[in-house]
Amino acid sequence: MATQLLLTFLSLVTIFLCHWLLRNKHSPVYQWPFLGMLPGLLFSFYNSTLHDLYTRALRRTGGTFLLKGPSFVNANYLVTCNPANINHIFNKNAANYDKGRDFKIIMEALGDGIFNVDGESWKFQRKLLHSLLNNPEFECHAMQILTEKMRSTLLPILDRAEVVDLQDVFKRFMFDNMCLLVLGFDPQYLPVEYEGGRLPENECGEAFDELEDVATYRHMVPICMWRLQNRLRIGMEWKFIRGSRTIDQFLYGRIKMKKQEFATKHYVGNDEQPKNKTDLLTQFLVMKDEDGSCDGKIIDKTSDKFLRDNMFTLLVAGRDTISAGLTWLIWCVANHPTVEKRILEELRQVIAARPPEQVNGDEGGFLRSNEVNKLVYLHATVCETLRLYPPVPYEHKCAVESDVLPSGHTVCKEERILFYIYAIARMEDVWGKDCMEFKPERWISERGTILHVPSYKFMTFLAGARTCLGKTMSFMQIKSMASALLWKYKFELTDNNPSARTTVGMVLYMKDGLKARVSRRDH
Repeated sequence: MATQLLLTFLSLVTIFLCHWLLRNKHSPVYQWPFLGMLPGLLFSFYNSTLHDLYTRALRRTGGTFLLKGPSFVNANYLVTCNPANINHIFNKNAANYDKGRDFKIIMEALGDGIFNVDGESWKFQRKLLHSLLNNPEFECHAMQILTEKMRSTLLPILDRAEVVDLQDVFKRFMFDNMCLLVLGFDPQYLPVEYEGGRLPENECGEAFDELEDVATYRHMVPICMWRLQNRLRIGMEWKFIRGSRTIDQFLYGRIKMKKQEFATKHYVGNDEQPKNKTDLLTQFLVMKDEDGSCDGKIIDKTSDKFLRDNMFTLLVAGRDTISAGLTWLIWCVANHPTVEKRILEELRQVIAARPPEQVNGDEGGFLRSNEVNKLVYLHATVCETLRLYPPVPYEHKCAVESDVLPSGHTVCKEERILFYIYAIARMEDVWGKDCMEFKPERWISERGTILHVPSYKFMTFLAGARTCLGKTMSFMQIKSMASALLWKYKFELTDNNPSARTTVGMVLYMKDGLKARVSRRDH
């Protein structure tokens, strides 16, 4: 009797295992009993191969698949990199898709900033930020701060350093630069006296990185799981608690000091208020526009909470987009000498066209806005870098009502959708057989101008009404920094590996940094 029961049990186990093996034969990510695809995602997260996992899965499924979480909770996502689906959701039927309730919970560090809200609150903040960021005077002010900061800090450091982690340097530099632009002060996380070696600890910068890692973790695991960790103050959630405390102390402290400064100097109500050549925090405080409203409640744009959320959003967007993009750009150029040669030739042509009195040796790489706009090949190189290595590798939406996508997939009401921007560049049916190759030439037309690529195919700056407000400024800053750095220095990578491991956080950085040997060029 016991033998029969044992044989029956073993038979049932065998049938169960065969069922799961057959079920996983065509599954893009291995599904475990009860746990779904979660174990594979967590393994890839801690092994820094998450983006590759999603890319392989999307290739196998034609660009769209359902990511299944544990069966006992609602943790499924529809993952897509299909341009037709992206165009449908962000443009043709955009009214049916918003950030959703879960996104705001997952990304709670952003508070009620523009990245985290929908409806009237989003419209109000979009209008407010558009009036500030797309003002020609402010754009000029931003470029002036960037250039002066490069001259005073970044270039002197590179002059002295022999081997340096460029990624760490760029992150610190952009954090200092964005603090000047957004908050009006320089924390000097990239110390002027730095001469190479290990940089001093950067508590605030590390807090930014930790919050981004936690956001990725929260996208993978069920809400109930990370909320339990948060209550117990363990694991990734302890990083969130610690990082949030650091960021809040930093931002609320700066806001308090700025308001005290205003009370002392009597800026508020003064007709001679600072205009567009001041930091963004000052501009928020002195704007005379009426406050907005959301769900019948007045949005007070001078409240500490509103200012904290918006300043944090601006700091994150400015620091990470430029530093990550510039890091990957230097890496790509260093690995492609022919691209580097063409960029330098283009720079020589632009600099040679200047009047003789304006040509000044090392300063040649600092270009005026009209000169930067002439750098077609450099612009194409930036586009190609951002195509393959988008600073934000994925985006999140939620369906308001049920819908059917162009790919034929049905989207249920309140179903979450993950757009994998990183994977789009690696799809042959989108970018061709050479999609994995670094080819700036793909962006240049036969007439020698930049080709227009629709945003649902090149989604680095998102698409539709949610297109990044700082897109033009980001291009200008990356090109300005790249031209100055590549003109003055040659960067030789200490690791000759033509591939690099990526981080798995909300921002796509290099896992092991970008260590390079820096040497001055002779022109």
